[in-house]
Amino acid sequence: AVVSTQSTGIALRTSAGKGFSGVFLAFNMNLEGKLLPYHALASWYIHIVSLAALLCYGITMYYEFEDSTATVCHVWNLLPSFSSTVGNYTPQRYIWRLLVGISCIMRSLSVWMFYRNLQRFQKQGALVYAFSCLRSLEIFGLFLLTMFASTEVFSLHAFGFSLFFLCSTVNIFAVSRLLHNGVTGSGLINRQTVYFPLIYIVTFFGCFVSYIVHDWYCISGVYTIFGALELIMIFSNILFWTHCDALDWRGYTISIE
Repeated sequence: AVVSTQSTGIALRTSAGKGFSGVFLAFNMNLEGKLLPYHALASWYIHIVSLAALLCYGITMYYEFEDSTATVCHVWNLLPSFSSTVGNYTPQRYIWRLLVGISCIMRSLSVWMFYRNLQRFQKQGALVYAFSCLRSLEIFGLFLLTMFASTEVFSLHAFGFSLFFLCSTVNIFAVSRLLHNGVTGSGLINRQTVYFPLIYIVTFFGCFVSYIVHDWYCISGVYTIFGALELIMIFSNILFWTHCDALDWRGYTISIE
């Protein structure tokens, strides 16, 4: 059972009623005692990003295939890049911005969850604040590179991309290590998470090399490799946080008290 307190805030509880709590946001008192499974909330914002990515890519493949795959080199390619899909074409640009913006707001709660979870495992001091700050910066970087296309405000887009990639890479390595050591919501060790950092880094350098080769030599098909690796990189990030924020927190609820 959830024990109500004098203050109104958020508490994280297990299905057995155990958990850790802290005042995070203020709510109206008529919400007191309401329960929300955290993994359900996490699943929603992960599904929102996945839906946005698939919808934007599908629209581009159907309506803008020739233009999006020709690039400035005007050579044969099978796939467009996702960055050009959401940066150069409408309504894809606005669909992506709207849904990612919503998901960024929802993902902000995961920063608090991560912070409280590290405290629960007696992780104190600068390490807790550093990890929490990195997750906040990753979300902020994603927000910047999404809301400002490279053709609109290049400096902000480039800064957002650099911030997102740097912080997401460090986060994936660090959180994978924590999950490997059992510092998770469920307390389970999932050794499969050690593969995500490797996939993330390999696909990034593959994207970098294929883009340079395409830009310098205009070889047919190379841009397709770039587009495919870019998609793998995006969905590996989505799948990683699916595990962390949705699957691993199954059995926990957020209560308004």
